[in-house]
Parts: sequence; C-alpha cells; structure tokens
Amino acid sequence: MKNNANLLLASAAAFCCGLAMPAMAQQSGAVITPIGTPSSQNVPGAAPLPNPGTQGDTTSDGTNQARAWNVTPRIGLTGTLSDNINLSSTDKQTGFITQLSPGIRIDARTARLKMFLDYSLNGLRYSTGSSNSEAQNQLNTFGTLEAIDNWLFLDFSGQIYQQIINPFGVQSPSNAFVNTNTTETSTYRLSPFIKGQLGGSADYYLRYNASVTNSQNGSLSDVSLSQWLGQVRGNTRFRNLNWAIDGSQQNTDYSRGRNYEDARLRGLLTYQLYPEFRISGSGGYETNNYQSIDNEGQSTYGYGFDWTPTERTQVSGFKEYRFFGNGHNVLLSHRFPLSSIRYTDVRDVALIPNQSSTIGLGTVYDQYFDQFASLIPDAAARAAYVTNLLNQAGIAPNAQAVSDYAAQRPRVQRLQQLSMVLYGSRNSITFLAGRNENEALTVFGQNTAIAGEASRVVQQGYTLSFLHRLTPLTGLNLLGSRFKSKSGLTDALDTTTTSYQIGVSTRLGAKTGGSLSVRHTNFDSDTNPYDENSIVASLTMFF
Repeated sequence: MKNNANLLLASAAAFCCGLAMPAMAQQSGAVITPIGTPSSQNVPGAAPLPNPGTQGDTTSDGTNQARAWNVTPRIGLTGTLSDNINLSSTDKQTGFITQLSPGIRIDARTARLKMFLDYSLNGLRYSTGSSNSEAQNQLNTFGTLEAIDNWLFLDFSGQIYQQIINPFGVQSPSNAFVNTNTTETSTYRLSPFIKGQLGGSADYYLRYNASVTNSQNGSLSDVSLSQWLGQVRGNTRFRNLNWAIDGSQQNTDYSRGRNYEDARLRGLLTYQLYPEFRISGSGGYETNNYQSIDNEGQSTYGYGFDWTPTERTQVSGFKEYRFFGNGHNVLLSHRFPLSSIRYTDVRDVALIPNQSSTIGLGTVYDQYFDQFASLIPDAAARAAYVTNLLNQAGIAPNAQAVSDYAAQRPRVQRLQQLSMVLYGSRNSITFLAGRNENEALTVFGQNTAIAGEASRVVQQGYTLSFLHRLTPLTGLNLLGSRFKSKSGLTDALDTTTTSYQIGVSTRLGAKTGGSLSVRHTNFDSDTNPYDENSIVASLTMFF
C-alpha cells in the first residue's frame, strides 16, 4: 500500500510538472555562455545576447508582449579529459568522459498557473573504468495553480539530483564522475491549501503537505511525509496588537526505520512598537515520539522581533524553547545599489536532506533578480538574463556552499548560510558560505551503518566566483571552493575538498554557446585521498 501511495503521489506531481523542464544545477565545469535579452543595453556584468524562448509576441499595435508559455528545448555536449578518472590515490588513470545532455525549460505565467520546470537527461560514457556508461536525471520544478479564485490553491514541486551518501566518503569534482558515494535522489511534493476570512475579523489558512523522497540506493530509506498546517490570525481592540493561533500534525515514515508522529499547537502575540519594528511572543504545547516509543509532550515558548527600516533591508529573529532545546530562525538581508548580502541561521528538526526541502531557483538567483529590477523591469527578460549571467560565472542559480548528506533518521539541524553578490560594468563577484551542523535526534531502531550518524556531524564550506567580461560575447570566469566535513566522534573523521577552476565562455552563434575550462581538485581524507586535474569543454544549442 505504501509503495502504491508513493507511486501515486510521484505520478501526480509529475503530471502537474508536465503541465507546464533547464537543470539549473549545472554540473561543475559545464559553463554555458550567456544568452539573454535585457531591456536595457547597459546592464552590467554580462553581454546582451538574444535568447529563444523568452522573446515576446508582437501585438497589432507593434508592442512586445511576454508569452504566457515559454518552452525552450536544448541539447548540450560536454567532454572531460581527466588525469584521475577513477578518483584514486593509488591507481590513477587518465580517461575521457563524454556527456550528452538533452533538456527542456518551461516557464508558465497564466491567469491560473505560475510555474517553472527544468529537466535534463545526462547520458555519460567513460573511456575507462568498471562502468562504460551511465544516465542521470536532473529536475527542478515548482509552481502554484489557483483552482478557485482567491481561495483554493495547489502548490507542487519536484527535484531530482545527485546526493552525497556518506559525508566522510569520496567527494567528486562533478557529477560526471562515477562515485559509489553518491546516489540519485528524487523528491515530489503536492500541497493544496485554502485561505480566506472569518466574518471579516480574522484570516484563516489551512494547508496539507504530502511528499515522497526516494533514493536509487537500496540501502537508504525512502521517506514519506504527510502534514497538516493551519492558522487563524486577527486583530484586537488595541490597534498595534495582533494575535494568531497555529497548529500542525505530521507523520513521517522511513522505509528502513520507524514511523514518527509530531503535533504542535501554539498561540502568538505580536505588538508593533513602530511602523518598521515589532516584537512577538509565543506559547504552546507539542507532542512527538522522536525519542521514545510513545508520544511525549512538552510546553513551548518563544520570543522574537522583525525590523524593516527600508524596503531594501530586513532583520528578523525568533528564539523558541522546544523539546530538543533552543530552536531559532534568524534572517539578515540588505541590498546596496551595486551589491547585496543575505544571512540565514535556522535550528530545528530536519526530517529530509536540505536539498529536498529547498524549493525555488535559490538565494543567489533571487539576489541577482532583485538587483536588476530597476534596469530590467520585465520579469521574463530579467529571469533569462540572470540565469545566463550565473551560467557564465559557473554558478548554479540554486547553488549552496554546503551539500547535505542522506541522513537516515530525524536530526536536530542548525543550518547557516551567507551569500553576497557584487557587480559592476564588466565584473561580477559571488560569494557563498555555509555551515550545516547535525545531531542525531534518536538512535532507537535505526540503521547506524553510515559513519557519523550516531554523533555530531559538521559540514562547512565556501565558494567564490569572479566573472569578467572580456568582450560583448566572451567572458572569463574564476571559481574556487572549499568543503569540509567533520564528525564529533572520539576518533574524529575529517575530510576536505578543495577545487579551483578557470574558464572562458563565448557565444558561437545566435542560439549556440561554448566554454572551455581547466580544473584542479584535491580531496584530503585519511582513507581515500586523491588529486585530480581536468580539462572540460562544452557546447550547448538552444532551439
């Protein structure tokens, strides 16, 4: 029954996605040339080039109107010459990897449907090694369907990506390499919700979330999640005092572990001291069976603030006493005229990997998208321009500095992320930093085969990218990254991956782009360290 339910949910999500597929997470080394059409010919950072699929239709009065549906098929060919194709410290072999990647991107902006879908199928062939060929899927899709005017909505999303299994195992310089420490993971989510008013004095909101996360590795758990969320909020006789009551009920099923239940009920008061500053406090009760066979209950309380001095600045924080200790949610965000910075810090219970819960194009994409708002007012043209700028810089729009691993149980996770972007007339700099700290929430009845699962695991890393426009058609990009995993065991496990890359990307035709890059990777580990150097050439054609 569970497998049938998972299949039904995945099929339904895929159908919603199909209504409306570029793999935004371009693998390292496959840098695509910028192909975009900004409204202003003076936008800094990348060349103003035409992009099929984002051009509008010309109306009878001669104006350009954005299409409700934009469909852009593409095909890419990437070749990687590596001096260590099997990522070994003792048996280094030179080999060639050929990758053929047909894909499609769909953007929909209709009266009822807003969605994005990007899919690619990566066919890989190896000149040497135990495996001659491999196929990988990449998918990023999300959207909202308004089923009944301003009342009933349906959110949906889907992701397919390559995920680390063991945080202390071999890390690959790109997804093109054969690595038994990665697996293809997919997550599909359907989330209908309603919202409205109760007698004109209060607002209500009710949502149901259903998601399935599956892995191709048979030793890992598939995770099914079912959740109800609800809230009622309103005003009081005191003009600056508002109230809210929210609740949730959740069931999580690990196919190779336990089922978990979690329920919460909370009241929240918010007082607006100034137009731009407000404080809040909460009190409630929660029950769960994360640390026992039967449900256990405990009171919760918390406090926080929100400060928005300008439309370009936001500072907020909320701290709450929970059953696992103190949880918190902190956000700092500010946009300067030519740069922006964003920092988030969240400590909470995590049930699935962070990649599976991230919906959208990513923080870096959002920052660049906001930066170009005044120069490129049209949203479709701006989206194409930002995507191409990041592709030329060698950064995926949904890039993260830290890649989460395939955890096999609930955990307490503290995730800190910092992103900064800076651009000028010919240059663009992007900096990402992150820290992911995990502690096992329970060890009862769970598989402890993965190193570090029963202890504290800390992952931290950063990525720095520099893009320089050499000519209107050609860009030079420099990329450096460092990623470290460390356990809290007595005999601490410790791995570090360092990578440097320099590349050039250029426009070869109206719908064709190419790139050439050189990369060096060092993996420092007590068990299987390696050094790898490679030359990567790619060609992409849009239709």
